Amino acid sequence: MNPTTLGYFWLVLASVASAAATFLIKMSSHASTGITIERLAWLGGAGGAYVLGFVCYAFALEKLAISIAYPFMTAVTIVMVTLVGTLVLQESLTPMKVFGLLLIGAGAFTLAR
Repeated sequence: MNPTTLGYFWLVLASVASAAATFLIKMSSHASTGITIERLAWLGGAGGAYVLGFVCYAFALEKLAISIAYPFMTAVTIVMVTLVGTLVLQESLTPMKVFGLLLIGAGAFTLAR
């Protein structure tokens, strides 16, 4: 695998970890309010996912320019979070949200050029 492809591989893994962490934080609010063991377990999982994402992002930055890596990772994470919200949490996917996702994707693509 060439270095650039490997960098994008690490970025996608970082995005998956970040989206998972966001989902776990949301689930912690469904579990309970305040400070409970159940909620802390969800938040602990989210913290672990963020650490994993941080490590993957660090590996990606060894292979890619930061001006490409961060916009790409952010765009992929936003799309993943939107899909999880729509498919798992039954949040609405409006035409305006779809348009926003397309703009984010176009922006990340433009920055990568």
